[in-house]
Amino acid sequence: MRRLLACSAILASVAGLAAGGVAAATEEQPAVSSSVVINELSTRGPNGTTDEFIEIRNVSNRAQDLTGYTIRVYGPGNAVLDTIALPAGTVLQPKGNPGQFVVLTGQNFSGTITDQTNVVPFFLSTVEGIPSSGGVAVFSQTGAKVDGVAFSTSAFTPREGQAAVPETATTEQLAGASARDILSTDTDNNRIDFSLHQRTPGMEN
Repeated sequence: MRRLLACSAILASVAGLAAGGVAAATEEQPAVSSSVVINELSTRGPNGTTDEFIEIRNVSNRAQDLTGYTIRVYGPGNAVLDTIALPAGTVLQPKGNPGQFVVLTGQNFSGTITDQTNVVPFFLSTVEGIPSSGGVAVFSQTGAKVDGVAFSTSAFTPREGQAAVPETATTEQLAGASARDILSTDTDNNRIDFSLHQRTPGMEN
């Protein structure tokens, strides 16, 4: 069951820090993903700014082979800071089954991954890791963007619609994360699709 961060005053203050905005006219219009989505993402945690993870979920009814897929990490200025390549043979099982997730974990990740079928550690070259005001996007083996989420308007390549609410030092200590609902709803608007709640890597939110 979805576990929202409990303190409404905290969430209100976090929301006040969010950088919203609509998609610029020059941006490529994304398509709602029918295969895999970024389902949950944490840019920081109790162990600091590199206590992070990216959870990708198969939202289709058939297995998805992610061989050749990459995850690009963007800074707030939309520059690609790092690229993570998924291992060959990474196959996600159909939605609702064990193995439907792949969880990528940062160097100082803390917490418990419920479904450990597909766990991929990563090390980013930047001190901060995934920037709290940046974003992340998944690309197929052909280089097509499959899904993305960003936490500032200026990170426009990963962003879909309005930017999601970023994590802060406060949510860091609460072991928070940005996540979709239990259905992994994808409307191509990050602000609508993602909300802050306690981490649930490797399980339905």
